Parts: sequence; C-alpha cells; structure tokens
Amino acid sequence: MPGLFHVRWNGILTMRADWPIFILTLEGDEARRQPLLDQLAGMGLQWRLIYGVDGRRGLPAEYLSMIDRDAAHDRLKRPMTDSEFACALSHRQIYETIMDEGLDGALVLEDDAILTPDFPDFIRAGHHLTDTLALLDHCGGRVLPWQRKKAGRWLMYRPARPAWLCTGYTLCRNTAQELLRATIPINFVSDWPVDLYHLRAWLVVPRVVHHNPQGQGPSHLAQDRAIMEMQVPCKKKNSARFLKVNYYRGLLRRRLARPVDS
Repeated sequence: MPGLFHVRWNGILTMRADWPIFILTLEGDEARRQPLLDQLAGMGLQWRLIYGVDGRRGLPAEYLSMIDRDAAHDRLKRPMTDSEFACALSHRQIYETIMDEGLDGALVLEDDAILTPDFPDFIRAGHHLTDTLALLDHCGGRVLPWQRKKAGRWLMYRPARPAWLCTGYTLCRNTAQELLRATIPINFVSDWPVDLYHLRAWLVVPRVVHHNPQGQGPSHLAQDRAIMEMQVPCKKKNSARFLKVNYYRGLLRRRLARPVDS
C-alpha cells in the first residue's frame, strides 16, 4: 500500500546495487538509529530509511481493519499489544515495498541492530542474496544439523523449530509475497507469522547481526507488553492440545533438533 510510510536514501557508497538495505525505524527515533547508521557509514554501505507504523500511543485508526485481535490472542495465548501490531504492520510494509517496487529482494535491519565486524564481508560475498529468507540474527533457534549449506566461513541451517527476532534478515521477492499472504490480517507478532521450516528459511551461523535489548532507550515493545501482562494475565497453553498439534507438525523433527544460538 503506497503512501503508508516515508523513505529517505542516505549513506556513502553502494557496495552492491542489487538488494537495498532497509532500516526500519520510527519518526523521532534519531538517537536510537544513529549508532547503526554510523556503523553502516563506517563500512561504506548505503541504506534506506523506512518509517514504520507508530503504535506507542495506540494503533492509528486506519490500521484497525488490518488486524485480528481475537485470532492473535488465540495464537499467543495473551493479548497482543498495539506496539506489537504496529511492528508487524511495519515489517509487512517492507514486504509490500519489495513487491510494489519490483525488487528481487532486500536486507532488513531494525534500528537498534548491532552489526558484527564481518558484516560487510558477508554482504560483499553475496551471501545475503538468499532464495528464501535468511535470519541474520535469531534467538531460540533449533536445527537439524544435516540440513545446512556452507556460505563462505558461515553455515546456514534450516530451522526445525520456531526461531525469534527480526532484528536483521534478508528475503527474496517470492518469500515477501508469501509473508504478505500470511499477514492478511495481522494476527501474530512480526517474528514470525509462519512456520520457518516450511517457509524454507535459513539461520545464519555465526550471526552477523546482534540485538541490543536496551537499544538507545527502553524497548517500545517490552514496555507495552509489560503493561499488558500486568492488566491481563497470560493464559496457560492447553498442554494436551499443544502436544497433539506438535505431533502432527513434525514431532520427530523437533526432537532431533539441536540449538545453534550462542
């Protein structure tokens, strides 16, 4: 949906002109994103700012038709906050941008991302040009060790169980289209609304992007989530149903999975 956000080009040099680097940020968060912009500039990389949906003072009325609070509650077993909806909507705008502009793909960084020193080497080698989705930062990832591929001095593993964080990732046009279909309406947090294994996603090991839990100031999502949890206690999962669903979605695969995060 064109017109939902503003963009601005910035930076020094273009190391690769094929897939842009998108920085997802909010209006007024200049101090929060400046360390990341300084890192990118020091690495000689160009970036593009994408201003997302701001849910810090409640979700704007024009987005209410794009979310499903009841379905989100059923999936999360707790209420989903306005900031979480806004974050998911913002990432959805990234997918729309890829489709609307006819891009082959893009590398996406949230504004509090921290790049490792070898991040530009990863980009120069073209390892970010994935055929699906590659998580450059991840938490809780568990993989099947034999489902992997080598990318220079990095390894990419298929996630056998859900992995969290969308601090940094790279995705192709086809995957952007799949994620768009999966987010009509929004009923889950941005990380991730689909089964990453069936999406044929990859986890990059070691990670080339890290996440600072504090960022440049408190996390917008963490603040709202804490308030919501005090007001409405989370429901416990129905363990029998949870085990039954997991059984039919690959219980053996999940049992054989091994952790990769450090």
